[in-house]
Amino acid sequence: MRRLDESFRQVRRQINTEWNTYNVHGLGMTHGKMLTILEQSGAQNSSALAEQLFITSGGVTGIADRLIELGYIKRERSERDRRVVMLEITPEGRGIVKLIETVRSKLMHRLFNGMTVADMERGVQLFDHMSKNME
Repeated sequence: MRRLDESFRQVRRQINTEWNTYNVHGLGMTHGKMLTILEQSGAQNSSALAEQLFITSGGVTGIADRLIELGYIKRERSERDRRVVMLEITPEGRGIVKLIETVRSKLMHRLFNGMTVADMERGVQLFDHMSKNME
């Protein structure tokens, strides 16, 4: 079990290192995930994003503040209920999502180099099982 834990941590460190080589503004993976969600699903409120990102609403606020500062997202009041603040991606943010997708693709190709489709399918089964164990 210890060896498996060490291997898992090593791969995670390597993924983070690779991510950071392309990371111009010091954005973390959660920043990228938030941008991707907003690009794919449209404007969202903080609580919806928190649920999808598995973080607190306060965590969403901190991440959103950085993305707003960079011009990648903006805050907008809901037209239906002015008390609700929605986070929405900007055209600049959409450009960053394209970069994220390119980096992610390069990373996945490097990570899974030399593996068969069966190897990758078994990996999905293992990660799905681990995820269910943690629920």
